[in-house]
Amino acid sequence: MIVPMRKATVVIRRAERAEALRRLRRLGVLHLAAVPAQVPSAQEWREKRDLLEKALATVAPPGRRPLPPEAAGGDVAAALETARVILERREAARILEEEAAELAREQERLREWQGVSLADLRPLQARGFAVRFYEVPARKLRALAAAAAFVVRRRRGQCWVAIVARPGSFPEVEFKALTPPHRDAVELEALRGENRADRDKFRAELRGLAAEAGRLSSAARAADREIELAEAAAALGHAAELSFLTGFLPGEQVAALREACRHNGWALLLQDPAAGDEVPTIVRNRRWIDVIQPVFQLLGTVPGYREFDISLVFLLFFVFFFAAIVGDGGYGLVFLAASLFFSRRARRRGQEPPAILPLLALLSSFTVLWGALTGTWFGSARLAALPWLSWMIVPALSSLNPLSGQTFKIAFFTVGAVHIGIAHVWGFLRQAREKPFIRSLAQLGSLSLVLGLYFLVLNLVVSSERFPVPSFARWMIGAGFAAVIVFARQEGRFLRGLAAGLANLLTTTLSSISAFADIISYIRLFAVGLAGVEIARSFNGIAAGLGSSLPGLLAGGAVLLFGHALNMAMGALSVVVHGVRLNMLEFSGHLGMEWSGRPYKPFKE
Repeated sequence: MIVPMRKATVVIRRAERAEALRRLRRLGVLHLAAVPAQVPSAQEWREKRDLLEKALATVAPPGRRPLPPEAAGGDVAAALETARVILERREAARILEEEAAELAREQERLREWQGVSLADLRPLQARGFAVRFYEVPARKLRALAAAAAFVVRRRRGQCWVAIVARPGSFPEVEFKALTPPHRDAVELEALRGENRADRDKFRAELRGLAAEAGRLSSAARAADREIELAEAAAALGHAAELSFLTGFLPGEQVAALREACRHNGWALLLQDPAAGDEVPTIVRNRRWIDVIQPVFQLLGTVPGYREFDISLVFLLFFVFFFAAIVGDGGYGLVFLAASLFFSRRARRRGQEPPAILPLLALLSSFTVLWGALTGTWFGSARLAALPWLSWMIVPALSSLNPLSGQTFKIAFFTVGAVHIGIAHVWGFLRQAREKPFIRSLAQLGSLSLVLGLYFLVLNLVVSSERFPVPSFARWMIGAGFAAVIVFARQEGRFLRGLAAGLANLLTTTLSSISAFADIISYIRLFAVGLAGVEIARSFNGIAAGLGSSLPGLLAGGAVLLFGHALNMAMGALSVVVHGVRLNMLEFSGHLGMEWSGRPYKPFKE
């Protein structure tokens, strides 16, 4: 559920505002409201924090940091100076890396020139001669017979030619001019040695500076606290000798805030959030429902404070969607084994298993059940025929039954209609508690429309002979459409609401067509699941065709391992693309969810 919040305004003496902010931060219960978008003092600390984090990433990337932030305190100014030194060393090392690459390219170029460089030409230049180089097709070398020309290199019908002459007396040629390397091999090797020594020196310095990682991390956290403090100071309002700070907190924290205000001599005003307030959201459910939270965290979605907490419905249908899309009991066993293995390893290390692992265990368990009911085990008919597996198969759902496709279509369209129908029932129950009540009847109209369209979908997509559209379905579609027009725009005056509904006739019509398409979209569960089964069978067939010899068995094993691993990865990706979409778009769209919320982040240390 979405935890009820209270709006709190703390009034303090203006002269004591700095100390009051520190005490409120230590209390850590108030989510600040109306923090300005641009706070100059906070921006200065952000720049300092960014500098510290860049330096920290240089000497101790995440996962290899020798000290936790709490293990080293210290002066932020000193840490900033250390960070500047680190970044200077990093930049110097980067320049040396680029120089090393350039020297390597020049050395390779020298090899192409077979050791010829401008330095080798200096004796000729001292005697008053100049040398120019050209790329000349081999068949045109005769054109240079009258000149002092020497072939330096031949390659693929092209010759690199050196022409020696006194300045001002060079023959006119129309060939491509070339420039030889500027340094000889000895000079290049010496430069590369110097470069290597300098790079080793800076790398050693950076390794030594890694010991400052704890201090840098501690300073970055201190910068974060200063940013929060600057933003809180900017959020203060002032009136004469008083200052006040407004924020939100959950109801169970009110007692702690009230006690702090009594102890510090602050005034406190508690209110229910107003309609226009941007109230943060706390979603809290029973533990078995909260198992779905990693998905919301991955998506970065938070319901608005006045929206719906769909965690339970999302979980129930997401489990079904996952099982239907992955669809293979063998894959479910692999996922289940992986979740149990990593959970056990985390506990052995004294750590709490990541929240995604219990969810994966739940999803994979239902996938195993789905595979048992449909007889799908790594796409193998032989495995499905084993006595200890075949007894669980439901014939109408069997993946080996050619007629099961129609059964699945009916089942998935039914799930779609129920899923969307729940959204409208829920919307009706919410709107029925608001005024005017008559507006909530539009949700019942949408429900009637969706259920009537369900019969039309069965008729058009599954079978027109088996599922003729019943007359009551036509009435449901018509009555639902009319109810949406009449009631959706009601705001207290019936005729004005009716006129607004008629004015939005085109939008309502498009929404009705969209509802039809939304029900049909649940066929993606059948299509993606079927594709996964066929891909598994294809790889099984390829592996079987490689023969029973030892090389054939080894190659077949490699094909099976690669093919099924690829299929599992594609199945997991399909769950994100399709399983999440059906909850976040189709269901949430009919529920009117905008996911406009922001998480509760109290001002605290």
